[in-house]
Amino acid sequence: MRNTRLIFSATLVLAAAASPFLARGHEGDGSGRWSTLPVIGTGPVQEHGVAATSDELYVIGGIENNVTTSRRDVSAYNFKTSTWRSVAPIPLGLNHPNAVAVDGKIYVLGGLTGPDGEPVWRYTAACFVYDPDMDEWTTLPSMPDDQGRGASAIGVHGSIVYLAGGLRLSYLTGDVFQESVDTVTAYNTRTGEWVRLPPLPEPRDHVGGAVINSTLFVVGGRDHGYENTKHTTWAMNLHTAERGWVTKSEMPTARAGIATGVIGRYIVTFGGEGNPADPSGVFPQSEAYDTESDRWVELGSMLVPRHGMAAASVRGAIFIAGGGTIRGGAEPSDVFTSFTFA
Repeated sequence: MRNTRLIFSATLVLAAAASPFLARGHEGDGSGRWSTLPVIGTGPVQEHGVAATSDELYVIGGIENNVTTSRRDVSAYNFKTSTWRSVAPIPLGLNHPNAVAVDGKIYVLGGLTGPDGEPVWRYTAACFVYDPDMDEWTTLPSMPDDQGRGASAIGVHGSIVYLAGGLRLSYLTGDVFQESVDTVTAYNTRTGEWVRLPPLPEPRDHVGGAVINSTLFVVGGRDHGYENTKHTTWAMNLHTAERGWVTKSEMPTARAGIATGVIGRYIVTFGGEGNPADPSGVFPQSEAYDTESDRWVELGSMLVPRHGMAAASVRGAIFIAGGGTIRGGAEPSDVFTSFTFA
């Protein structure tokens, strides 16, 4: 099995060999094994970022049970001790931050801020890096202003972070207009250089992403609004990025606000927002994509269905933190779970 160098809509990933794929469920009602872990130390949260080193997982920013507040809080979960602790807050309160781990440090590249005097979240181009050894955030040069956004698909290949799609503006009242974008950019963490890449075939935000074997995958998401959820899967070979995007098999359930993780050659998507069949508006589905066979498989339901959560893949498991239990921002959770192929 080839190794995975990475991830996604919330963060880093260590190379992990896949276990047998279609295994009997241990918890939940389908393939795979779920484990319930200690609740998030800083309390219920959604629309946050997650990133993980080999030692710790970090929950960054987000909102509480109040869409008028973007948090600065950062909470760290230690994999060895199974405990949470508060660490240095990020300099700017953010929701929907693009968070990822590279070479043992945590990068936050843009996101949404506000509201600031009006009921709207707006993009920020601000960028930061956190050093776990120093417990210290450093402000980096901002990304180009026209590339600022949150809620992007995120992937990492070597020292380069890829952001695909995202959200630049979201009104919180009225028609709840949301400005989705098709922008794709790459950030070199060693040189600080930003490069534009071929745009997505269509705008997407609240979208999942992963890099496997030098290919960037973008799955699901939505296009300008809650109701416009998508089940698209797109792929771009990073060695021939100038050729653009290739359309792959569709995800079985059109969803946005998903958590995305990687185990071996599989991309696994969890939950999401925009479910017309449930009063909560939240999807319980877990679905896995085999990047070698171009095939999606439906797994079982989440232990606690949520949207607006984030995940990180470490040691052959996907760790999923927080998220909202109903559409919108009224009922965030502090649930923390892990998923593996049993």
